[in-house]
Amino acid sequence: MKEVAKYLIKVEAEFKNGQIVPEIPYEEVMRLVNEPNIVIIKTGLPEATLRSVIDATHTWAESTPLAEGPDPFDNNQHKQRLHIAKIQQAPQLFHDHTFDALLDLDESMKQTLLGVFTPMRQFWNNLTGNNEEYGIRKGQPYFHPQVTHYPLGGSFFGRHWHPLNPQKVGTILALNQYGKDYSSGGTGYVINDHIVETEGFQDMGDLILFRYDLPHWVSPSSFADRFSWDDPAGRWVAILPFYDPWAKPADKDEPQGWKAQIQAPKNATPEVVV
Repeated sequence: MKEVAKYLIKVEAEFKNGQIVPEIPYEEVMRLVNEPNIVIIKTGLPEATLRSVIDATHTWAESTPLAEGPDPFDNNQHKQRLHIAKIQQAPQLFHDHTFDALLDLDESMKQTLLGVFTPMRQFWNNLTGNNEEYGIRKGQPYFHPQVTHYPLGGSFFGRHWHPLNPQKVGTILALNQYGKDYSSGGTGYVINDHIVETEGFQDMGDLILFRYDLPHWVSPSSFADRFSWDDPAGRWVAILPFYDPWAKPADKDEPQGWKAQIQAPKNATPEVVV
């Protein structure tokens, strides 16, 4: 375990018997996340497994019509996200592949995706004390496996946030390599008014963990490159949200902001804001 920057900690792990096993107990990992810190787990997932997810997802999207209507949260679809979120006013430009009905995919595609999502699911269960499986359960939280592509040439995701529960800890797995497959763009966070940028710190196979109510964003890829929806070049990540899509959404105001909600010590002189 090593602190590589303020609020940014790397934890070694090994990929053993299909599971991500950290060098420190899961309870200690979760404690670090909740302090809060951004924790990067060096999972040891094989490069061939990670790249197969990119290749399979790109091939699947080429033969699957783009989704354009509201998300039903009960199918497998891909969408070119290019809008501003209504509640949080977060602009976004990226190619989203969502697999809510992961178990309904053809066997080859399903097994390829499960090569990363099963270790991620088991790791999240170990962190949070849950024992959740895949499957759509309306009226209850469930997993929403996603493979996200940030094309070269200006893709990004503006500053946004989520309710803490039931997810508790966010997971972002790097499917390809910074400095080789892409050279700009990474996930940033705010902790106690301090900006934490992970660009350049997350390698292929690294799993970023973060307290789920931290404000965060994805920095733009360089405009020096030409943008294309069809070109698979760029940053690819796998994420595994766990939530009820019909429940109350995130508040308009940042949930922990790490500013307005921080309580001043007793007997302290209040700060005057002008």
